[in-house]
Amino acid sequence: MRALRISSIIFGVLVVLAIVGDRVALWIAEGEVASRARDTLGLASEPSVSVKGFPFLTQVAGGHLDRVDLGLDAYAAQVDGQTLTVSDLSVELEGVELTDGYTGAVAERADGGGLVSYEELTRAYGELLAVSGNGFGVEFGYAEGGRLLLTLQASMMGQSLDVGEVTGDIVLENGTLTLEVDEEEIPDTGGPEVQQAIRDQLDQEHTISGLPDGLTLDSVQPTQEGLALTVTGSNMTIG
Repeated sequence: MRALRISSIIFGVLVVLAIVGDRVALWIAEGEVASRARDTLGLASEPSVSVKGFPFLTQVAGGHLDRVDLGLDAYAAQVDGQTLTVSDLSVELEGVELTDGYTGAVAERADGGGLVSYEELTRAYGELLAVSGNGFGVEFGYAEGGRLLLTLQASMMGQSLDVGEVTGDIVLENGTLTLEVDEEEIPDTGGPEVQQAIRDQLDQEHTISGLPDGLTLDSVQPTQEGLALTVTGSNMTIG
């Protein structure tokens, strides 16, 4: 009986050591993946990394990781060349095959998303408008029903004019974004010239670029917190 107890204790210790070894290996690997992801995906800083599945060493031995999650508190993309900060950018990599003697990896599929606050969207859009110099301005917010609330301004003869508020939608098509509002909703404050300037500006197409290499913008959706972005990718090299 005593021998059985000793054997059980020894077995328990070995199991604990195996688990500890697996977790240590996982911790080291996550740090390595973070470093490689920063370089390969063109990130300014290392992302947080979480390798899912247990045991980790068994996955490595098979040369395949079920899922790897990457996360960044903030990521600097661009809209028509102007910086646009995407908050809480997270990407789930699925079907990650280890390559080149475990020094590289390719993810079969990537899905993720982030958030652009309305304050950030207003700031970036304002910089675009400043370049055009047409005296038009807009402040973004949320409207019920998953739409955008646009507070319009215009400048005439050096005077700032609050044109009014309209609701609209943001449309993603062929990689470009367009603001769409019903022309009937555009206030007539300021006269025909102001109305035409608003129409001309809203008709402009804009492109969000500079996302991590291998990811493309899949959808945009106004939420109460900001503009939610979803991104997708396939056969992404992350190491």
